[in-house]
Amino acid sequence: MPTGLFDQTIGFLQRSLDIRTFRHKVLSDNIANAATPLHRPKDIPFQRMLERSLIQSSNLDPQKTKKDHLSGKEGNPFEVEISGEEVSIDREMARLAENNLMYQAGVQTLIKKLEAIRITLMEAGR
Repeated sequence: MPTGLFDQTIGFLQRSLDIRTFRHKVLSDNIANAATPLHRPKDIPFQRMLERSLIQSSNLDPQKTKKDHLSGKEGNPFEVEISGEEVSIDREMARLAENNLMYQAGVQTLIKKLEAIRITLMEAGR
């Protein structure tokens, strides 16, 4: 991502929101399949995926190195971990609520960042 007006913070927030969005889908799938026999809960290792994306280029493009990696039909190649335990609705709902709160915090941070840019541009035009 170019420096200057749109700094690394916006790129970081974008990658964070992308991972949180995909994690929401994975956690929702766990809840939807809670009663399915032999279904094991999955999760996204958020911190590891975010760190990997920061090391790589501005586009999140992890390589598929294990059979448990998902590439997804929407082009979301995020690593998914499969748990050996059974699905717990309470645990999955708590994870989903936490992920939602963190997503909303990221959106609010992005809004504030863009608002600061807008104000800066308006003041520079005076």
